[in-house]
Amino acid sequence: MLATAAVAAVAANALIKTSTNETWVAALAAATLGLPLFFTLAVTAERIGSRFVSIALAAMGAVLLLAFALAWPHWSEAIQWRRYAQFNIGFHLLAAFLPYALGGEPNGFWHYNRSLFLRFLTANLYSGVLYVGLVLALVAIDQLLKIKVPPSMYTRLWILIAFVFNTWFFLGGVPGDLSALETRRDYPQGLKVFSQFILIPLVAIYLTILTVYLGRILVTGQWPSGWIGYLVSGVAAVGILSLLLVHPIREREENRWVATYSRWFYIAMLPAIGMLLVSIWKRVDQYGITEDRYFLAVLALWLMGIAVTFIARRSSDIRIIPMTLCALAFATAFGPQGAYGVSRRSQVQQLRQLLEKHGLIANGAVHPATSPIEFETRKALSSKLTYLLQTHGAKPVRALLGSAMPALPADTSKTRLRMYGQAELQAGMVMHSLGLEFVNRWEGPNNANFSLYTAPQTAGVTVVSHMDYHVRLPGSFPTEFTIDGEKWKMEQDKRAHVLRLVSADRPVIVFPIDTLIALARASHGFATTPMPRLVAASGSARAILAPRSYNGRVMPDSVEIQTMDADLFLTLTP
Repeated sequence: MLATAAVAAVAANALIKTSTNETWVAALAAATLGLPLFFTLAVTAERIGSRFVSIALAAMGAVLLLAFALAWPHWSEAIQWRRYAQFNIGFHLLAAFLPYALGGEPNGFWHYNRSLFLRFLTANLYSGVLYVGLVLALVAIDQLLKIKVPPSMYTRLWILIAFVFNTWFFLGGVPGDLSALETRRDYPQGLKVFSQFILIPLVAIYLTILTVYLGRILVTGQWPSGWIGYLVSGVAAVGILSLLLVHPIREREENRWVATYSRWFYIAMLPAIGMLLVSIWKRVDQYGITEDRYFLAVLALWLMGIAVTFIARRSSDIRIIPMTLCALAFATAFGPQGAYGVSRRSQVQQLRQLLEKHGLIANGAVHPATSPIEFETRKALSSKLTYLLQTHGAKPVRALLGSAMPALPADTSKTRLRMYGQAELQAGMVMHSLGLEFVNRWEGPNNANFSLYTAPQTAGVTVVSHMDYHVRLPGSFPTEFTIDGEKWKMEQDKRAHVLRLVSADRPVIVFPIDTLIALARASHGFATTPMPRLVAASGSARAILAPRSYNGRVMPDSVEIQTMDADLFLTLTP
């Protein structure tokens, strides 16, 4: 485990300078997963007492992490971090029960997890104090001794402490004899106080809020938005944790209330879980399944199963909680029944139904739109295309559209869309091939926005004759620049629908922008041919404005260019 921590530290240090290096990102992800995995395998092998088993388990763990690292570059970024979270949760849950998976020793199981929990908190406290202390020492060296400390030193120090020191300290407090834990009868009073007077009252308050909210829903008929899932799952997690913390003392005479609270907690959770399931079903019925809805539905069903189990049998083994949740974390990560396969099929089916409903697919062939399609349908199509391209790549969209699918700048099933807006850009290209205008998720039906983007092009040469200067205009207006000591400003006159190039010593150069607005709307937001150049001259200056992309909005009495990426070419004569 310490070797894995060292690998994680090396990878994290390498990423300080090369943050986009895919190899180091994959190595860091695999190494951090190796921390809980190798700990679990080592403790389990020690529990079994066989050196052969220890070597075999370690080899299996290494192969698994290597496979994870090799597969990492082939997943989209959205899938990468979701799968990482699933494996991370799964391995931590595995550490909670695998050494005691053979059954028996319920008291030892609880004390083992209590030791890990407290050791984890202690290790993080010590690591935090050590880091703050050393940071202050580095600041003193920099300020008092005037020895320059590079900013990256603070990050490297955090990496060393977080991965190496923290892991080392944590391992130093792991119980050495797990069999002896079954005979322990001590119980930290602080845990009881924390659970009884902090966690349990908080859970009771939020359960009351959820119950009242459910009553309001039944009266008004207005079902909750997606955020309710986080509240229900959060209350359930805190409630279950509070019950686990006081589990060993539930049979003591003075703590009989624990069993009563446990039973009523799960009973009180049932309406909230039912409300969550209905809310998820409504969202799925309307918009289809996505990974987040899939996970939320699986979690809600798991909570329902746990609640029913502990209501029916008060003496149910608490090991069922981490064991079943761990199994779900791994089972939903891959395969046709997993979150990604189910979500991909659902969204492709929803996309197909929308296209068929509006005549864009007929007799198995895709046809561009020949008549206007309402705003909400275009928005839904744009949203589903963006999701599929960003999460699952071009392959499922290409399989549906066939020859109607345009050539994209990259096969997004292999090259992920890292830059902001790239998924929307490629979704817009697909919408354009269908004869439709792309609609962003934040746009409303009366939106007067316009935009025009071009697909990323390969390197090329543009000839601009008899021009003396080139200025790259990177964004919003006004923007200022200086040429040979002469100050210039590019600004816009919103009421006159023009861009103005202004210098104190020369006449104003004016670029009308109505043609840009018309082109953006006629092209549905995405240009497949080079954009036109705006040519203007005034007195001793001649200018060419060559937009690369731009967006803006039309208002009742004015037009605003919000951002424009463009090249400006100037010729100046005395």
